[in-house]
Amino acid sequence: MSVLSRWWRSFRGATEEHPFATDVAFAAIIGFFALTGLVNAVEVGSQRAPDAFAVVLVLCQTTAFAFRRRTVWWSLLGVVAFTIVFWVADYASNFDAFTLLSVYAATVHGGDDRRRVWRRVGAAVLVLTAVVVLGVFAPQEDLPAIALFGIVTIHLTAAFVGEAVYDRRRRILDLQQRAERAEAERELLARQAVLDERSRIAREMHDIVAHGMSVMVIQAGAAERSLDHDPEATRTALGTIGTVGRDSLAEMRRLLGVLRGSDAPGLEPQPTLADVEQLVKQSSANGTVVSLEVEGEAPVTSASREVAAYRVIQEALTNVLKHAGPATTVSVRITHRPDGTEIQVDDDGRGTTFTELDRATGQGIVGMRERVELFGGTLSAVPRAGGGFRVRAHLPPTSATTRTGAM
Repeated sequence: MSVLSRWWRSFRGATEEHPFATDVAFAAIIGFFALTGLVNAVEVGSQRAPDAFAVVLVLCQTTAFAFRRRTVWWSLLGVVAFTIVFWVADYASNFDAFTLLSVYAATVHGGDDRRRVWRRVGAAVLVLTAVVVLGVFAPQEDLPAIALFGIVTIHLTAAFVGEAVYDRRRRILDLQQRAERAEAERELLARQAVLDERSRIAREMHDIVAHGMSVMVIQAGAAERSLDHDPEATRTALGTIGTVGRDSLAEMRRLLGVLRGSDAPGLEPQPTLADVEQLVKQSSANGTVVSLEVEGEAPVTSASREVAAYRVIQEALTNVLKHAGPATTVSVRITHRPDGTEIQVDDDGRGTTFTELDRATGQGIVGMRERVELFGGTLSAVPRAGGGFRVRAHLPPTSATTRTGAM
């Protein structure tokens, strides 16, 4: 089955790449059968034996049929005209499928104006019927109604089959276009989410740096006032300026790589991991059972890294409230180790998929990953095997992130 499937895909690819060559090849096959049926036909009554003119008519039918997709209506007109001549000349034949296939092809490839398609196809079937009645059977007294009914029925059946194929292709094309638009919209939303998140990070880091600069200005003023009468206080103030200045420079290196929003940032205190306990209490107040576990001793780290860790937990809890459903239990675990800080948020909710979360307004997982990767960390957000969802983030120690930001 796999070999057959590969062969069929290769064949379809070749036909789509060379459509006219495919049409010519198929027309040649039908023409071969028509010539074979013409040569092997048995004359009944007054029917004529095949001659050179009959062969020319079959070749003309074949040529007209080969253009059934390039010039739909001229192809149908040519096939009908040559078929009428063939019928009126009363040649005997064992194979006559050109009009049937042309009616089908015209219905499939006639265009989106379906009323015009059916008017022209109906006119072709009507002309063929009239020729059968007036040109073929008129000299005979007994008109076989079954022959007339058969011609009309088989051609209309071909037209209805063509309409069904056209409708199916149109629906498939519409689904493909919708999928492409949806994919483009998702990519646009993802890019916009990254830009928005970087803008928020830039504002938060601006607050940190602005706070550091304010401390430096205050300490510089204190050092100036105590320079003459209190050298120890001056030394302390200068040491504070040096420490804050180095931290601020480290934050500025990261700030240069982050896009800022156009709105003016405000000077407001930023949350840290010490505020997670209050965040857990707020989430528990909403009816969700949230537990907090902290392992290890919290290291001395940069303020922006603290903000990133806090925001990851905050966004994970927000996603639980939005998507996990009622009666959900959540565990928040913060582990401080020499190789960095690991954050893990588990819930036993409905097990929302990554795609559902990623489509949510705000693009929460995109924002969490952007924050963590800014400090050289990693983030995973996957459904749990037993149900629910798990968000795990790893932030390397401050020294590692400082080297990363300085590169």
